Amino acid sequence: MTLKTTKLRDAIMFALAVSATSLAGTGLAFAQSTTPAQTPATTNQQATDLDTIVVTGSRIQSQTVTASSPVTEIQQEEFQYAGVTRTEDLVNQYPQMSPAFDSFNNNPSLGYPTVNLRGLGAGRTLTLVNGKRLAPGAAEAADISIVPSFMVQRVDILTGGASAVYGSDAVAGVVNFILDTEFEGVKMSVGTSAYRHKNDNEYIQGKLSARSFPFPSGDSGFDGKSQNVDVAAGSSFADGRGHAMAWMTWRKNDELFQGERDYSSCALSAAGTACGGSATNAAGNFYFYQGGSGSGSSASLRPDGTYLNAYGAPYNYAPINYYQRPDERYTFGSSVKFEVNEHFKPYLETMFINKKDALQIAPSGAFFTSLSGINCTNPLIGTACRDLGFDPADGPLTVYVAKRNVEGGPRRSQTDTTQFRIVGGVEGKIDEAADWTYNAYYLYGQTNADNVGANDFLTPRIRSALLGCPAGSFAGCIPYRVFVPNGVTPEAARALAGTSLNVTKTETASLTAYITGTTGYGLPWASGENVSLAVGGVRTSDKYSFTADSDSQAGNFAGAGGPARPVSGKITVNELFGEANVPVVRGAGFLKTFDLDLGYRLSRYNLAGTAETFKVGFTADMGFIKPRGGYNRAIRAPGINNLFAQQQIALFNGVDPCAGATPRFTAAQCVNLGVPTNRYGLIAANPANQYNQFIGGNLELAPEKADTYTLGFVVTPMDDLRVSVDYYDIAIEDTISTIGAQTILDQCGLTGDAVLCAQIRRNPLGGDLFRGNDPATSGLVRNLTGNFGEISFRGIDLSAFYGWDMLGGRFSTSFQGNYLLEQEIAPLAPASASATYDCAGKINVQCQSPEWRHIASLRYSREWGSVNLRWRYFGEMDYVDRLTEQPLSTDKLLCSTSGGTTAAFASCLGDGTLKAYNYIDLSGSLAVGSWGELTVGVNNIADKEPPLVGSTQALNGNAPGGYDQAGRFFFTSFTMRF
Repeated sequence: MTLKTTKLRDAIMFALAVSATSLAGTGLAFAQSTTPAQTPATTNQQATDLDTIVVTGSRIQSQTVTASSPVTEIQQEEFQYAGVTRTEDLVNQYPQMSPAFDSFNNNPSLGYPTVNLRGLGAGRTLTLVNGKRLAPGAAEAADISIVPSFMVQRVDILTGGASAVYGSDAVAGVVNFILDTEFEGVKMSVGTSAYRHKNDNEYIQGKLSARSFPFPSGDSGFDGKSQNVDVAAGSSFADGRGHAMAWMTWRKNDELFQGERDYSSCALSAAGTACGGSATNAAGNFYFYQGGSGSGSSASLRPDGTYLNAYGAPYNYAPINYYQRPDERYTFGSSVKFEVNEHFKPYLETMFINKKDALQIAPSGAFFTSLSGINCTNPLIGTACRDLGFDPADGPLTVYVAKRNVEGGPRRSQTDTTQFRIVGGVEGKIDEAADWTYNAYYLYGQTNADNVGANDFLTPRIRSALLGCPAGSFAGCIPYRVFVPNGVTPEAARALAGTSLNVTKTETASLTAYITGTTGYGLPWASGENVSLAVGGVRTSDKYSFTADSDSQAGNFAGAGGPARPVSGKITVNELFGEANVPVVRGAGFLKTFDLDLGYRLSRYNLAGTAETFKVGFTADMGFIKPRGGYNRAIRAPGINNLFAQQQIALFNGVDPCAGATPRFTAAQCVNLGVPTNRYGLIAANPANQYNQFIGGNLELAPEKADTYTLGFVVTPMDDLRVSVDYYDIAIEDTISTIGAQTILDQCGLTGDAVLCAQIRRNPLGGDLFRGNDPATSGLVRNLTGNFGEISFRGIDLSAFYGWDMLGGRFSTSFQGNYLLEQEIAPLAPASASATYDCAGKINVQCQSPEWRHIASLRYSREWGSVNLRWRYFGEMDYVDRLTEQPLSTDKLLCSTSGGTTAAFASCLGDGTLKAYNYIDLSGSLAVGSWGELTVGVNNIADKEPPLVGSTQALNGNAPGGYDQAGRFFFTSFTMRF
């Protein structure tokens, strides 16, 4: 048997076996959806003629079609030389994308990676694989963990609305993962990577020492390790009429704890000047309120059992939290296509992933659990009334208990996700002249995510155990003796813990059919080139269901922040679309070509009504300058959670401007926020900066609309040099969003707007906005979903590529940069402009947007290998108020003493900005014969820590999101090809 025959047999068997495995995992007998459109081929054409033509932003099949919208390409070798095995770890580094890395998000965490173009949200970025939609994950946004970086041929990032071509969600643009479905041969890769950091941050170590908190010092050694094994095989067959390929990958990474880095070993306060934490601490804190006297007191226990009229030291919840979450992924996929004849070419593509992902956060506890009707004579609270000055004659007390479950250990959840995507269809010529072709396919995708949570307390049990397990308490109740120093036993803690189970299922099914070809007609100035068309229709159905155990639904878990209500729903849409590429001018002097790019789509949703989208673009060739530009009307239809999510209480991270001894707002402004003048300065602030909001869906939602403009050019002034500059303007109205709890608080205080102020309800006992989790009695901010607000983002993309021969090899450089002109958010528009703010170049509670980001690389290649240098840059950001743009003083690590004349600025330690950050990465590859390649590298050579900020600006640890979190990153891989 020849090697060629063996490779063919193995490729076909491997592809069919993986396809069968994927299909078996779906529970379906057969389901079809599409691969990207392919070049028509005759029966005697070679395999290369089967190559798929994927022009992101158009369905018209033509070798001459070019995009009128700017497209950034990421080539396959960039994944190898950056040392990434998770697709998101490279794509989200590019300046067009929001720098979000889910593996380094722990609380909160979406639980899977997404792409977020321009920072407009994953829901406004359409995600494709081979030109067709990627199925949604458990949170409805597309889950890109199913995309194997090992098999990515390139990634196209298209800026500007593309709803006329692809439908809903393509508001910011499109991210299209093009897989190497034409792969030939056998390829296997094994790799490993790890972080390493020198813990020598004197500032944070001083703050940790001041609280007697432990922390690491010196070399961390290699940690946060990952391993991966990837295999692929492919071959053409039947004299090039068909092709089969398949891949399998395995990847596992270890957990990394916040306590393994000194700079994340405690949670800094909002000022960043001390290790803060949670008022729900290890020994227990209390808030006593007496209705008869109308007075309240914070309290904690002394070792002798008497009460101190103040809270004890905050609990340091950071060290036990995951910094990098552990996960393990298995992916499978295949592509099989065959040309029966030039009119009938069936194809099948499958993708499958099983992923296990864990989350760990600080222990649960009694988070200000309330006990009402407690008399001063009750022996349960001992000497509380005497120590705290309450008169028994003024009636009973309400006691809020804040006790951390250090006896029982951390809360942990495990998510097991299975996702598959099947694309099957047929394409071919319609007429013998091959001017017209058709493509019809069925796409089906499904995600099943099971989340099991452990070691969170059940609030109904807490109350019974706090009261000493009176008659009628739950079975197995053990008194939870928080009013006695060191009185809680591990057995009592275990009796209060429960297990949660949440099950999420999403489904998408889409039937698409279209024809494309040339009309035979052209404009007289087009030198005989004809107008090309694509016309078709789509029917899509999306389903979503979320169910939870009874305790989760009831909101009984103390640390959940609110109930987990069931959600289910279905959305269907029927669409007709058309595109046209119109050659307008050919050979008119310096204007060599000028083409129009037109499109229209009519969408009818079963719940959200009718929407129309369209595009008008142009491309031109003026020699070494090629202008391009366009206008797109795009939409985003409401998702199932937007429509059907039940209304419930939940947490938000922010600041109560009327809380604390020195509130940010004046007494008059706080009256607007529901604080009587006699309570000004007496409202409790949550040390963890978490407050209650009331959220939920809205069946009256309509699609949001976007007008997007792009204008730019590509210039090639010399051989091997290409430079492009593109301006984009994305304006969205009737956004599907909430106003934002923080915006409601701030605007109510500043303007006294009656509608906004009516959304705020303070706790009737203490006046706070965080104690309790009962939507009927707790303090909270109503923040429901609606169609209001406007967004306007503008910026400029700059890219350059240059290559030259020197030193016996080839040098190549690339540059991708983004300058942000405007990132304006108007949550109350068009009713009021008072809440409008611009995040471009600013950092504060609502903003984190450098004006300039770029990624640049230099590569030297020879036959023996290559050396690669990469530079990643984050521009500086001003620490200013989002509305007034005046310097802020809360975060002492950022503010400057020259920022203002008040005493708050005198203690500032920064210069009013978050400094620019530079990361340098280095990698190299070495050829091993003709069959192997060894790659080694290190990212973040200088071992730069992420910037330290106060808790209100921090996303994970004490840093904003997007920066390298864990220090140097070492990686190596070995790839064999046969």
